[in-house]
Amino acid sequence: MAEELFAARGFAAVSVREIAGRVGLNQASLYNHFSNKRALYDAVLERGLTPIRVLLERGARELDLSEETSDEFLDELVEQLWRTPHLPKLLQREILDDGPYLERMAEQWLRPIVEAGRGAMVAAVPALRENWREAEIPFVILAMYGLLFGHFVSASLTRRVLGAEPFATETKGMHAAFLKKATRRLMAPRGAGPGEN
Repeated sequence: MAEELFAARGFAAVSVREIAGRVGLNQASLYNHFSNKRALYDAVLERGLTPIRVLLERGARELDLSEETSDEFLDELVEQLWRTPHLPKLLQREILDDGPYLERMAEQWLRPIVEAGRGAMVAAVPALRENWREAEIPFVILAMYGLLFGHFVSASLTRRVLGAEPFATETKGMHAAFLKKATRRLMAPRGAGPGEN
């Protein structure tokens, strides 16, 4: 619940009393678990981002060129993102606000995730540096961030413009299939056609 509230309105606009009320606790009970609102916010980030970092680090060690292995990895990543569907919007809100917490968030969680993601991409596509110049790789990483998190950040737009329910069960499978196809095309060897995968 805290993840959803922080994503909807940002850290400063959400009170501990409101979070406690939403989960059926009084404010004092919540303080038994978290020393302050910042500790609760950190716990939300830890819960959502640590599994992603661990998964990407494992991918950097274990991924190979096989499409099957890469697809299994993306399925796991999508599964994790769907466990914390409001986390991408929370991150996006912090990025757009360029708030005081962004640098700490970047240092503690986002930079390690980006480095692990770069390692996983290189493991999955050893020709990454042949496909993209070194100066382009940060843009590839940002494109992957957009592909992975964009679905969750744009949930309201999906409902209003496309008339689709972004968090429906059948959408998860379509999201995973899209990510696999988009990733293969983004990482295709230079000069290779997009194919019909």
